[in-house]
Amino acid sequence: MQAIQKIINSKNCSSDTRTLRKNEIFFDLGSKNNKDGDYFFKALKKKPLFIITQNQKRNIPGKNFIIVKNIYTFYVKSISQKFKKKPKYKVAVTGTNGKTSVVFFYYRILNLLGIKVGSIGTLGVFENKKKSKGNLTTPDFFSNHKSLNHFYKKKINHSIIEASSHGLKQSRLEKINFDCGVFTNLTHDHLDYHRTMKDYLNSKLILFKKLIKKNGFLVTGSDAFEFPLLNKISKNKKLKLLSYGRKGNIIKIISIKPDSQFTKLKMNVLGKVHTLKLKLIGNFQIENFLAATLACYSCGISFEKIFRICSRIDNPPGRLQLFKKQNKTVIIDYAHTPDALEKTIIEIQKFFNKKINIVFGCGGDRDHQKRKAMGKIAHKLCNKIYITDDNPRYENARKIRTQIKAGCPNAIVVPSRKQAIKSSISKLNEEILLIAGKGHEEFQLIKNKKIAFSDHYCVTRYLK
Repeated sequence: MQAIQKIINSKNCSSDTRTLRKNEIFFDLGSKNNKDGDYFFKALKKKPLFIITQNQKRNIPGKNFIIVKNIYTFYVKSISQKFKKKPKYKVAVTGTNGKTSVVFFYYRILNLLGIKVGSIGTLGVFENKKKSKGNLTTPDFFSNHKSLNHFYKKKINHSIIEASSHGLKQSRLEKINFDCGVFTNLTHDHLDYHRTMKDYLNSKLILFKKLIKKNGFLVTGSDAFEFPLLNKISKNKKLKLLSYGRKGNIIKIISIKPDSQFTKLKMNVLGKVHTLKLKLIGNFQIENFLAATLACYSCGISFEKIFRICSRIDNPPGRLQLFKKQNKTVIIDYAHTPDALEKTIIEIQKFFNKKINIVFGCGGDRDHQKRKAMGKIAHKLCNKIYITDDNPRYENARKIRTQIKAGCPNAIVVPSRKQAIKSSISKLNEEILLIAGKGHEEFQLIKNKKIAFSDHYCVTRYLK
């Protein structure tokens, strides 16, 4: 207990040698096997105040060590105590697709209502109208607790975070005690990490089985394949189920219709019919908006207040983001899974009633199985197909392009993403051009280099 008090009283501490500074406390998480790893020696060079370790054999003159029985258990307990104070309402969103949109819509709704709000996710960390960049959908355990504690200190009562399957399985969201959890959907992705869809699903379900407080809320779509399972979990864990969809228990969708550049949504909300005009494209974005609406409702915000400002809500950056110049229309979307790509193309076709041209690639060092599948989807649904590079990382970019082309043999291969966007825009006539896969990202990952690149910048430059 005395050691934990030292952590609580310390100005700063870290488990990452990249952020560790002189005279800070270092958690030697690598010591769980009682071995000296590279990170331990990197930490020593930073001259920490003292090192908390599980290694019983520490014996370095002039260095202060605190030996604990289980380093990770101690780390979780001490960090959750150090950053104990958090916003009153804490929401987490999980699912394959839609997490970023739900978080963005929740954030924007509260922002437009003048309510202080903080969010953590793919687009970065937002504190009211202030933004800082993030590198992960779900940051590490330390960062999450520190950010939520920072929100509390800024008198922010509402917070929302993206909960990735990696983040949930790696316990990055432990000890937060969420008030509400949102489930969007589950489709093919991240099998390079999870290996099986069963493990992928079970990782998502950790949020609802372990991390939401008793009598908290579970928000999901009534049409989701996993709905019966989530309904069962809500009953077992005594969570209040709030659903949207054709058979939603709170929001019943009556109709969704394109209306010029808008979408007209008609729905029954707790017995009362509402018709909204939204600046959103696609049924799934409407569903993401409704998921965010129910998350707000779970925090005590009335539907009337939400519906009053909803016409001012745009799509998130890189999510069905529309660019129009004279007779040319381009849409940027983050769709990087087979399911997301197929749904995005179909929704754009339905909305504009035009043929779709597409520019896309697949990331390297990630799920190989989806590449040919995404090629087949493009082949089936699109007019002209341009295969290009995404984030090849350490993988051979040509090999990735070849695997995609196996599903769409008539596609045009343009390795340079910049050139692919330029060429596809110049040849665009009456079709809609979809640029998929990278969305809001402002870089390309090629081997160990992070090279500045933006689909958004290319579109605004070449769409003339």
